Amino acid sequence: MRLFPFLNFRMRKLSASFLLGISLSLGALSAQAQEVPDDAEHEAAPMITAAITGPTDVAVGRTVVLDASASVGADEQAQYRWYREGVSQPISRSIEAVYTPEKPGTTLIRLVITSRVNGEEVRAEAEHTITVYERKIILIADAAVPPEKIVFHQREAEQNGTFLRVIRPDAGGIPIGDEKTLANVIKKEVGALSGAESIVIWSDGISGLQALLHTLEKDDDRLAELQRQTVILLTDRGLNTLARTARGPFSILRPDRIIVTRREALSALFSVANPDEFLDRLTQWDFDFLVVDESSTAVRPWNLLSSLVNYMLTHGVSSMTVILLLMLPVIATILAFLKQVVGVTTFGLYMPSVIALSFLALGWPIGVSFLLFILVTGYATRAAMRRWRLLYIPKVAIILTVVSITLLLLLGIGAFFGLTLSGDTIFILLIMSTLSESFLNMKAEEGWYSAILGIGETVLASLLCVFIVQSNALQSLVLAYPEFILLTLVCNVILGRWTGLRLVEYFRFREVFKHMQEE
Repeated sequence: MRLFPFLNFRMRKLSASFLLGISLSLGALSAQAQEVPDDAEHEAAPMITAAITGPTDVAVGRTVVLDASASVGADEQAQYRWYREGVSQPISRSIEAVYTPEKPGTTLIRLVITSRVNGEEVRAEAEHTITVYERKIILIADAAVPPEKIVFHQREAEQNGTFLRVIRPDAGGIPIGDEKTLANVIKKEVGALSGAESIVIWSDGISGLQALLHTLEKDDDRLAELQRQTVILLTDRGLNTLARTARGPFSILRPDRIIVTRREALSALFSVANPDEFLDRLTQWDFDFLVVDESSTAVRPWNLLSSLVNYMLTHGVSSMTVILLLMLPVIATILAFLKQVVGVTTFGLYMPSVIALSFLALGWPIGVSFLLFILVTGYATRAAMRRWRLLYIPKVAIILTVVSITLLLLLGIGAFFGLTLSGDTIFILLIMSTLSESFLNMKAEEGWYSAILGIGETVLASLLCVFIVQSNALQSLVLAYPEFILLTLVCNVILGRWTGLRLVEYFRFREVFKHMQEE
């Protein structure tokens, strides 16, 4: 009996403690609730973000204008103060700052914006670095140029009092020598070309000059300024080939001149005062060089085909399209040699030529993948239609339809992963899809062995053509000397008069030859 009063007393004590704890918790929550609006109001208050727009480099004695209108959150009552490094007094108190440097070097400009928001003073700062130069040279380099070489030449130019502005795409995942990639990078930094004495292009073949052409061909102001500038092409290939190819872009860009020389000559450019002295230095140091100017771009009877190619390159036709057209006779000649002399069995001459062109346009790994998808889809479609008993022509039409839909799905998957194809490449794929018809016909007439052997030899012959004609040296040679393809006519005439046995036949009839020798 004494236990129950004790438990009753303990329960009342615990209840009081519990109610007291709840009361304290509610009080704390109430206090926090009263503080939240102030904090939320403070966090929701608009902030100021300072921003400076303007050139990043300027010549000595030239005036540069910096603008703060891109700043975010600054109202009409905001105060602007511009400071130059090493000067305590503001150089401007307006939304713009005008600065005229008097000596070369690097200058740091600092912007301070002050405004009142909800009765509180808010402050924001931004910095902008300006390189002041007496002599400026632009270096356009592709992703294949090692970054350490770029840094070395920048330091070398700085030691000689020259500002070397580098325009170069990122190295990660960018195709080497891609004209479109270089053109996009130049377009983003086209303002940097102003004030440059020379534009040095360090790229694979003619791609850098083509990228510059595609960027400036419709910019009249830049073209007018380029007429006072010298373009220097650096290469480790044949100078004559690159110089002939550069004639087309020269006729549109119209620079003062184009100097084609070796990459080692870049150091000599920094040690002279102007391009005229650079040519003298190249002569003194015995560097190979060629000059492309007005006198070297005249049309003559023996370079009509070269002039046509240059005209195409300078009027919107991509260099890849021109290369594919010029390489087609070379591919056809290689295939004719393989069939007539070696004895390779392919699906005619037209089909492996188209496949080789598609491999050139896509790259052989992607091209082989597309080809396998086309063959598998064509065979699966034909196998599914066996029970329908359709006539041959409608059946082929259905197969081509399914193959086209499969290509559409593949292109969609490629676009998802960032792989986009040009219009001419898509047409090549559609033409390549007709290979499934030849494969299926041979399989139906001669069996699996002959069909697989035929498609295998066709693909191998196409790959051999690709490995030969994708050589940069051969492409540059054909692009500079398109008359070279006329030699393929002579080669095919010689092949047309071939009367000997094919190399494969010596292997096939070796037992007969042994028997003849024994007799």
